[in-house]
Amino acid sequence: MGLLCRMCLLLVLALAPLGAGAWQCPRIPYSSTRNFSVPYTLPSLDASSPVQNVAVFTDSAGPAAVFVAVRNRILLASPELRLLSVLVTGPVGSAECEICRLCPAAADGPEDTDNVLLLLDPLEPWLYSCGTAQHGLCYQHQLEVLDGKVAITTTRCLYSATGNRPASCPDCVASPLGTSATVVATSYASFFYLGSTVNSSVAARYSPQSVSVRRLKGTLDGFSDDFQWLTVLPQYRDNYTIHYVHSFADRDHVYFLTVQPERPGLAAYHTRLARLSTHERDLRHYRELVLDCRFESKRRRRRSGEEDAERDVAYNVLQAAHTARPGARLARDLGINDTDMVLFGAFAESWPESRVPREDSAVCAFPLRLLNQAMEEGMEKCCSTGHQSLLRGLSFFQPAEYCPHNVNLSAPVANTSCWDQPTLIPAASHKVDLFNRHLAGILLTSIFVTALGDVTVAHLGTAEGRIFQIVLQRSSSYLLTLANFSLGEPGPVRGAMGLQSHSLFFTAGTKVWRLNVTGPGCRHFSTCKRCLRAERFMGCGWCGDGCTRRHECTGLWVQDSCPPVLTDFHPRSAPLQGRTRVTLCGMTFRSHLDPDPRLSPPGTYRVAVGRRGCTVLPEESRSHRPLPTSRRKDFVDVLVCELEPGGPTAAGGPADVVLTVEEPAGPSSFRVHGSTTLSGFVFVEPHISALHPPFGPQGGGTHVSLRGTHLSAGSSWRVMVNGSECPLAGQPRQGDGAIQCTAPAASGLGAAWVALWIDGEEFPAPLPFQYRPDPFVSAIVPSCSYEGSMLTIIGTRLDSVYRAKIRFEASGVRTEATECEGSQAPERLLCRGPAFPFESKVETASGNLSVLLDGAAGRWLFRLRYYPQPE
Repeated sequence: MGLLCRMCLLLVLALAPLGAGAWQCPRIPYSSTRNFSVPYTLPSLDASSPVQNVAVFTDSAGPAAVFVAVRNRILLASPELRLLSVLVTGPVGSAECEICRLCPAAADGPEDTDNVLLLLDPLEPWLYSCGTAQHGLCYQHQLEVLDGKVAITTTRCLYSATGNRPASCPDCVASPLGTSATVVATSYASFFYLGSTVNSSVAARYSPQSVSVRRLKGTLDGFSDDFQWLTVLPQYRDNYTIHYVHSFADRDHVYFLTVQPERPGLAAYHTRLARLSTHERDLRHYRELVLDCRFESKRRRRRSGEEDAERDVAYNVLQAAHTARPGARLARDLGINDTDMVLFGAFAESWPESRVPREDSAVCAFPLRLLNQAMEEGMEKCCSTGHQSLLRGLSFFQPAEYCPHNVNLSAPVANTSCWDQPTLIPAASHKVDLFNRHLAGILLTSIFVTALGDVTVAHLGTAEGRIFQIVLQRSSSYLLTLANFSLGEPGPVRGAMGLQSHSLFFTAGTKVWRLNVTGPGCRHFSTCKRCLRAERFMGCGWCGDGCTRRHECTGLWVQDSCPPVLTDFHPRSAPLQGRTRVTLCGMTFRSHLDPDPRLSPPGTYRVAVGRRGCTVLPEESRSHRPLPTSRRKDFVDVLVCELEPGGPTAAGGPADVVLTVEEPAGPSSFRVHGSTTLSGFVFVEPHISALHPPFGPQGGGTHVSLRGTHLSAGSSWRVMVNGSECPLAGQPRQGDGAIQCTAPAASGLGAAWVALWIDGEEFPAPLPFQYRPDPFVSAIVPSCSYEGSMLTIIGTRLDSVYRAKIRFEASGVRTEATECEGSQAPERLLCRGPAFPFESKVETASGNLSVLLDGAAGRWLFRLRYYPQPE
């Protein structure tokens, strides 16, 4: 199916029928310019088991590898996701797990290993894996590049036979309930910053602590036993659960993002940012800050009783996060530099009293510099004098304590001991959804943000297995979606990791996919203009009748111009010689955003209908400009032209409508250039075959109907009776063979010639209209009546009227007008009484009987008593 057929089908399905008023171009849904059901095939790896973790290794020389962790195995794959080798990590105690022998034997039979952590050392070619088996022990895997491929050469168990016991186990790292970690390397050691979910059951079995900093020993046989930690107090471990969602390092700090109850004993959840300093190991400078991501509705003045469809939404539970530097546009929107690091979070609204997310998501951006500034200002409020009483918070980690407020910041020497204690900053960092709640109904499960030029692009995974590629901008009224495609797996999309080659890796179910940051392709752009208006980094161009990248096109591939597209026109027919105005509808009539044809240079537009030219009318076209508020919902480009008079050899029959647009090359990289053709226009010869009725009174008012063929052709109609205009009863509908008008008053009696003018061309009626003397009604007998009884109207010249009606009205109730029998004589008309609704059979009504004579000005009223119909 070609592009034009697809567009016409979309118009039929998506647009409502037009009303009875003036014809308007059917609007085109903006969504029809993209087809997000187009399938894309991406490189993938099937791990045969649910993927638990992915780590991407890059080497300075260029080779790279992807490590995929599943239960009891770590798969090593090439960047193209070709499987290279498999490292067995469990079950512990089984014969097939060779590295398991490096750690102490399991006490109770084989034990499966879920690889909770998969981390790369930032300085050395080392991979760390930590599993749930053996109380959460870790392995170190040394990597080497051999013949251009990455391989694991040596594996060590990070465990020491001494120094580990249930009360204190420095080598017990991973929690079966979940652990997030970041490795920070110095010149002499690697430090593991760990955030683990714990409860009383896990704590009794060599539990890792909630937050800890552990130094890897130089002997590579475990972690130093002098590590520092914070952990949930025993009384809160089973009713105050901290879920560690994400961790990362930036400059002098390591950060954890958590979802946890707002306070002990409360079931409402929120998201926090925890910060640790890389310059101290005892967690004295541990800080927490609440992250508040929300949508704020635009309040409108409402009428009484009208409900507000919008509501404020607090997106309280973080689902995924990523830190990146923004592009110049978003940085300008956020009021920061494009060198600042920004925390991007995919949040969801949770169900009440739960952390289970609804299908309602948002993305908020938190500049790290401003978060750090908020923490410093919060500590000054806690420590300096002159502030109200504040709790340090973190009562689930430490005893409740008020801020001392005892430091004079202007003193020569300030006591800084107040700063040497973990503190919850008593303020929330408030940000607004960048997507303005356009992701309602969608649950985001992963996010990866990258700056491509001055554009900031978010790759968002969903719970339904789709990936959105969307430009991030400040609270926009629409989503600038670059791509929206399915991975083909129904499960939620997890972790997105990046490579130096601009590849991203997503997981869902048992598979891993590789995606270029520029997107999966261009085939989802359905129109040329939408294709060429895509961000340049996507590399899209128009190839014949589809949008592709250059290497996918075997024909002419263009990136600088598009032809116009015609989707409809009106009218569908016109007389041979008339100056019919034709309205053209479609898209890509002009390249600039303001659809004002007056701004186009002369000669830009040429329209031909068959062999006749059609002069474009800029002012008429301008009146059809859409409202700016509807630009992103639906649109249509409109041109109005007037047919040039046909020559003496003008011929009837089918004709094509051809629009040619030739915009001159300018500073813009895009212009409209080319022609489009749409068939369905017909040149016809209108003909009047009958005039009905053939007569009427001199005073005018008769409803005259012209009947014939092709009378509704063209764009404008006038009926003239002896040079006087006969006002039309309504605009003729396409396909109708009749035109109705109201006869004007005449200055004399006799024949009057009638002509129909269509677009300036005259078509005479075959017979004249006869004006007769005006009628007069003098009486009506009898003076009482009932439904169906015969009434006689007495008067003069009653045969001048083609149609007569009577109507009865009493006590504010009016009957339908009923038509009388034809005139038997100039002095008499016979009419039957209309039905009147009586409430009882004994009731009567006194009222007025109206005599309505077609063509006669005014009406005649007579008093009449009405009775129920006799039985």
